Amino acid sequence: MKTTGSHPNFLKLAKEFDKLNHFQVAVGFFGEDDAKLLMIVRANEYGITIRPKPGNKTGYLMVPYKDNKGKKGFYKLKAVTIPPRPFIKQAWEQNESKYKQMILDGLDSISCGKTTALGLLNKLGVESVKDIQESAVKLQNPKNAPLTVANKGSDNPLVDTGELERKVTYKVISI
Repeated sequence: MKTTGSHPNFLKLAKEFDKLNHFQVAVGFFGEDDAKLLMIVRANEYGITIRPKPGNKTGYLMVPYKDNKGKKGFYKLKAVTIPPRPFIKQAWEQNESKYKQMILDGLDSISCGKTTALGLLNKLGVESVKDIQESAVKLQNPKNAPLTVANKGSDNPLVDTGELERKVTYKVISI
């Protein structure tokens, strides 16, 4: 990086701005944390039809259920379809202009010496995590299947144990 300038903090500011060329924020769910959760997130974000594995002699999926008296059993189903519930995409689309404004404000704060490049990226990460969590909780459509509602005890499609919301995270990574 070649820099010149007369401001007393010019080199310090130039280094901070240059960091923005070398780091980025990744937000969401990370495979090294929990592969099963990643599968659940992907199935819900994009939708999926689950069928019995090749070689399944019955040709059915055995889906557990509880009746209204608490008795457990299984339904035999040929397939289960989970419709797309794009909570991550919706969070981005609903907040894109806010993120752009945060970046502009952050650049201004860096130039005034009030924050750092990594401070700005961390602030974006925290805000994005909050927005994805909120999007998951607020999503109401498409509704859960009646069997899912009976098993979960609620009709909030992406909320069950709260694990999905707790596991949204971010990382500031070197590029």
